[in-house]
Amino acid sequence: MPTLSQFSGTFLGPACHPSCSDNSLGFSGRASGLWRRKQSLCFFSFPDGLSCVAADAFFKAAISLIPEVPKTINIDGKMRPSEPFLLEFLCNFFSTLLIVPDHPEHGVLFLVRELLNVIQDYTWEDTSDDRIRIYTYVLHLLSAMSQETYLYHVDKVDSNDSLYGGDSKFLAENNKLCETVMAQILEHLRALAKDEALKRQSLLGLSFFNSILAHGDLRNNRLNQLSVNLWHLAQRHGYADTRTMVKTLEYIKKRGEQPDMTHLTELALRLPLQTRT
Repeated sequence: MPTLSQFSGTFLGPACHPSCSDNSLGFSGRASGLWRRKQSLCFFSFPDGLSCVAADAFFKAAISLIPEVPKTINIDGKMRPSEPFLLEFLCNFFSTLLIVPDHPEHGVLFLVRELLNVIQDYTWEDTSDDRIRIYTYVLHLLSAMSQETYLYHVDKVDSNDSLYGGDSKFLAENNKLCETVMAQILEHLRALAKDEALKRQSLLGLSFFNSILAHGDLRNNRLNQLSVNLWHLAQRHGYADTRTMVKTLEYIKKRGEQPDMTHLTELALRLPLQTRT
């Protein structure tokens, strides 16, 4: 299984949306109360030794409450699916997790692992690909976590880039998680072929290709070959938008003109455009 080792990009989630605050996801009374109590921790002052404990408890609570998100929520008197709001919440949450340091007693990337377990066990709609979109965003997060210096920090908080300093063991654990997540994405893509959901397969395949292009080091031969396979998959059954594919290929060629990016020029030669009769 190709890995996303030596990632070159970073991930920033979208700005917080008011619809994802407090109890907008429709938690039950008990869960909602717990959520609000954990949020209230943010408004108290703790001794230095306890503030990290409080923050850690808040993040764990946020993760543990995800399974209790109802399938539909009431918005302006209308019942709507909750998955789009959950997806947006998780994107914002990933942006926060980037700067959260590992707990010394819980191991490397403990919160990310806990979140992946919850995402895996959550019951998603059969016709939804949101779980795979979330996995793609997790890869973006892991990409950012593999950088020597993170793009942003919280004042007086040492994030994992400071704690590990590019330690090989940390990067190895990061890569293992990448492999696990990628395996889930590829399994879903194969399942869509069996379900005759070929248009969804095409769109997700191209989305995954774009993520690798943006965040992966395509000098890695196995990752390079995976990107080629995804390019072909996106066009295989005629669902790819020709204009999008042309613009994507032009972008790759343009990036290949930059110093140290000649491998993208070589990649572009392996990405044919679908011909239609």
